[in-house]
Amino acid sequence: MSLSLRPVAVDDLEALQPLDAAYARAMGVAPAVEAASLGFFARTGHAFVAESGGRVQGAALAQAVWDGVRPTVRVSRLIGAPEARRALAEAVVKSAYDAAVYDLAAEVPAADEALAALLGAAGWSERPVRRFERLLGSRAASGSPARGGSA
Repeated sequence: MSLSLRPVAVDDLEALQPLDAAYARAMGVAPAVEAASLGFFARTGHAFVAESGGRVQGAALAQAVWDGVRPTVRVSRLIGAPEARRALAEAVVKSAYDAAVYDLAAEVPAADEALAALLGAAGWSERPVRRFERLLGSRAASGSPARGGSA
């Protein structure tokens, strides 16, 4: 498969929503692709779409964040075919490096062993961290899934 990469755009919603929904169901996480999220990630400079033959094959949703010590590019979703995810991970690393951001982090659902293996083979290392979430308001009462916990 010959891939081309480009920045994510709001216009990708129709192609990415079913791909993200299938990933979310398979991994037991909340969907992350909607018009507002694509609008946000389109402005980050670290979010990309992989295409082949004019069809979307995957996406990386990432952003730079500042914690008061140093910037980090945080990958919140990395979906698609294995070759697309590999190319997208490389694109995020390059965009971080080009922006002089040398710390990267990715949240990977525990069920996504393939992504964990891909990142490990590409030089990423797993840290022993626990992530705690708490829902407030009507979402807490309805039992809606939390947004995070996905890459």
